[in-house]
Amino acid sequence: MKKSAPAAIPLSRKLITTIIKKATELNEAIAQVLKEESLTTQQFNVLRILRGRHGEPASLQDVSKDMLHSNSNTTRVVDKLVSKNYVDRIQSPEDRRQIELTITDNGLELLSRLDARVDQIEALLTKNISEIEMQELINKLHHINN
Repeated sequence: MKKSAPAAIPLSRKLITTIIKKATELNEAIAQVLKEESLTTQQFNVLRILRGRHGEPASLQDVSKDMLHSNSNTTRVVDKLVSKNYVDRIQSPEDRRQIELTITDNGLELLSRLDARVDQIEALLTKNISEIEMQELINKLHHINN
């Protein structure tokens, strides 16, 4: 009996697999730098979200919504950052049931130490693609599941 040739892998699967693989490589490279500061990528993400608010407090729901990885452990991630004195958690003066989060000076200092190293990794991983190509790729990726 003659064996049939394996079915061709759909181009859509190749695309999704490549995106996932490249995202994993970038995440692992950044995780190595963060590990030196005993920080996870999720903790780093929360700190960057809070820094981006320029001193304005954020609710836990706001932070969860902006996380790169949507998951249910945002509370634990924030708890760890509070214990490391990188984030302050305060009760909202308007609604005592609401908790507000802000980044501390220690958190800002940590991010300023990490910024150059993370920028260097990102530049290294994207060195073979022009800024125009990067923007085109970003635009094209927005069409996935849109």
